[in-house]
Amino acid sequence: METWVYEQYDMRVGRMEQRGASTVVWHKQERFLIVPADGRSEAELEERQQMSRYLRAKGVDGVGELVKTKHGTYIAPCQGQPFVLLRAPLPAARLRSLGRELALMHEYGRSCPLPITSCRRIGQWRELWAKRIDQMEAFWANMMAAGPASPFDRLFLESFPYYLGLAENAVQYVADTELDDEPLRVDYAAFCHERLPQAGWVEGTEAKLPLDWVYDHCARDLAEWVRHLYHKRGLGCQRAVRQFFQDYGHLAPLSSFAWRLVYARLLFPLPYFECIEAYYTMADREEQARQERALRQLLDASREYEQFLASFAEIAGIANHIRLPAVEWLPPAP
Repeated sequence: METWVYEQYDMRVGRMEQRGASTVVWHKQERFLIVPADGRSEAELEERQQMSRYLRAKGVDGVGELVKTKHGTYIAPCQGQPFVLLRAPLPAARLRSLGRELALMHEYGRSCPLPITSCRRIGQWRELWAKRIDQMEAFWANMMAAGPASPFDRLFLESFPYYLGLAENAVQYVADTELDDEPLRVDYAAFCHERLPQAGWVEGTEAKLPLDWVYDHCARDLAEWVRHLYHKRGLGCQRAVRQFFQDYGHLAPLSSFAWRLVYARLLFPLPYFECIEAYYTMADREEQARQERALRQLLDASREYEQFLASFAEIAGIANHIRLPAVEWLPPAP
């Protein structure tokens, strides 16, 4: 790997250490990460680099940046696999709550004048979700015809109709929101994260890395953090969820349009889809066993999650001033 870094970037590695899927290298007192490109295009990486420059120009601390190879590309092959190199400063101490820090980052994104198209996801949820639903429904239908070959297959075949209904409700919820409600400035596209809970800066373990980002509605990050809090604490997440939204709202009060998108995203059973997709795309037996345990936990907790969805307005502290259209089949809020 040291030879690859020198050949691609003309950098001599001082020291190197492995960290999960990434490799940390040091060069002249600077810290870099070698990270799999994971299907990202040069166009996407260029836009993420522009976001990085913009945030650093605004004085945001602890922002990483992509490094181009000697050949002028962001992606470099190593043993047949594409990788990118990021300049990654040591994580900055977070002086604000996560809600306030996130609101500030989103606000910078909303005011960014750069044209961002390859990383743009705003307004595309319905289309992307529908495509994902169609793919999994076709896979399920084929397996139904062939019959289950493992306990996981059986769990998938039995559970999919329920989660299909949940996913279709989420798609319809977005469609109704776009028809019925009026977006405000807070609903402009912002610098968001593909999966906020997986971004290392949130826990203070990593810099703010461009590979984590997309250009989307702020509801994406807000819903994924709430989903994370629920996953950690179940129905005991109320205080943390309410505080998170209060902190965010100090800088960026949410519109009813935004609240409805947050709710729609929580309706979409993303953990279920990711669990099924991970199981059937991985050959590692241990990883498959882990996904089977995760699926069983999801299924066991499905009724409790219905209670969470039914009580969300109360949990988030908005029941008295925001009307979230009810999903008819959910149990009444306690």
